[in-house]
Amino acid sequence: MSSAVIDGPDNAHAQAWWFLDTLVVEYRCAPDMQTIVLEMTLPVGSAAPLHVHDALDDTWYILDGEIIVRCADDISIVGPGHWVSMPRGVPHTFRVIGDRDARILLVHDNATFRDLIRDLGVPAESHTVPPAPVFPPMDELARIASSHDLTPVGPPMSDQDAAAVLAER
Repeated sequence: MSSAVIDGPDNAHAQAWWFLDTLVVEYRCAPDMQTIVLEMTLPVGSAAPLHVHDALDDTWYILDGEIIVRCADDISIVGPGHWVSMPRGVPHTFRVIGDRDARILLVHDNATFRDLIRDLGVPAESHTVPPAPVFPPMDELARIASSHDLTPVGPPMSDQDAAAVLAER
């Protein structure tokens, strides 16, 4: 195929899932491309466990909202226009702060994280964060995540940890 694939905001071809407490929209790419592009909407307070990807460089562009990001011992506060690139094999986490949802655009070179979303998520009934987030038991979440190259190595960033970072601002 030699033509472009174009998705728009109301494109019926874009798949959307409610994944834990987030909305995830997958944008199509041209056939035979390895690139995976996901738009995530994360509510205030959303935080991932400290985790590692062995085969995925975790990269995102911040579209809206504010997020505290921890990659190894580096901690940053990012907002719209920031590009976050965390190399494979390095523990990282984040927490959405402020008074509005965050929106990020993830660009990955393989489907491991997308496949995790497909396995744990449910088709979204609307393009909003889930009205009733669903979190499986932690041992089940860790088991499924590990089968998709996401290995939890610590707890999520707490509200208290985030407050301490903001106090140093």
